Amino acid sequence: MPELHFFERRADPPPAKVNAITLTVTFTTLWILATVIIGALTFMGRVPDKYLDVCFAGLGMGVLAVCWGYVHEYRAARRERR
Repeated sequence: MPELHFFERRADPPPAKVNAITLTVTFTTLWILATVIIGALTFMGRVPDKYLDVCFAGLGMGVLAVCWGYVHEYRAARRERR
C-alpha cells in the first residue's frame, strides 16, 4: 500500500490574472439593472422600499470597486513601465 502524505506542503499555485475593471464593471452593471427593476416594482407598490436601499448600497459599492479597479490597473501598468 502506498504511503500517503496528507499534510505535506505543496508549491503555491501562480497568482490568477484578473482584470479588475472588467469584473467590477460587469457586476456594477448588474446592480444597475437590479436597481431599475426593484425601483419599478417599488413604484408599483409590489416590494418594500428596503430592497431599493439594498440596491443603492450595492450600486455604491460597485462604483467604489470600479474606482479601485482603475487605480489598481494604473499602478500595475506603472510598475511594468519601470
